[in-house]
Amino acid sequence: MTSNQIRVLHVDDDPHFGKLVADRLGREADQITVQAATTPEEGLSILTTDPVDCILSDYEMPAQDGLEFLETIRDDYPDLPFILYTSRGSEEVASEAISAGVTDYLQKDVGPSHYELLSNRITNAVSQYRAQKELTRNEDLLASTERLANTGGWELDVQTGDTHWTDGTYAIYGLDPDAELTKQEAIEFYYPDDRGEIKRLVERCIDTGESYEATLRLIDADDQIRWVHTNGEAIRKNGEIVAIRGAIQDITDLKESQEHPVTAENSSGRRRET
Repeated sequence: MTSNQIRVLHVDDDPHFGKLVADRLGREADQITVQAATTPEEGLSILTTDPVDCILSDYEMPAQDGLEFLETIRDDYPDLPFILYTSRGSEEVASEAISAGVTDYLQKDVGPSHYELLSNRITNAVSQYRAQKELTRNEDLLASTERLANTGGWELDVQTGDTHWTDGTYAIYGLDPDAELTKQEAIEFYYPDDRGEIKRLVERCIDTGESYEATLRLIDADDQIRWVHTNGEAIRKNGEIVAIRGAIQDITDLKESQEHPVTAENSSGRRRET
């Protein structure tokens, strides 16, 4: 199955209507495949064994209604798109559905354009779901990469002065991720003898757009001196510098190993630096 295909679980106690929906959606959009269940219990069984991108559920069913089914699955599938598909089109049901956290709500219809609308609702819900999953995956990957490499990223809005740091940058500074620092406060963390240099480089980047790269010392929130390699570049919009963005890496261990090399005996018995 290709990545653009959409797997829909349709739960409806009327098997004839379930077959109709599957046929019509298949004609409307080649990428949509429908697996039908006639009870929420059967739907849950399918959900735990087969990959599903979206649930399309009836509201009025004998054993359990659509919103009760939603409540049953939300602990294990908190973000999976769930479209309530019902013959009851009252404001009360719509309000209840929204309060329960459905992704979308649609009243059943037999009009010629109805299945095009249903197809679009499903496709949009799944697209948003997949985009959010990809964003979360990338954020997790970034956090893991930063942690392993002792690196972080940052951005400074030139117009507002607002700063944005990744978790890796906060870790290098020894700060909690919810800390808010201005440009000047961030500069104040640098070692006194290096503070003027980082300030000069940042201001020059803001004024002229010239990128920079430097190895400097900072004093973290625990009063520990760290060596960092930092760089920055200008971000332009319509030719105007609107922000500067860069990275910072903690190289304290590397710096210390260069200043205090470990010695070891080679095979001839003479000592050498490693």
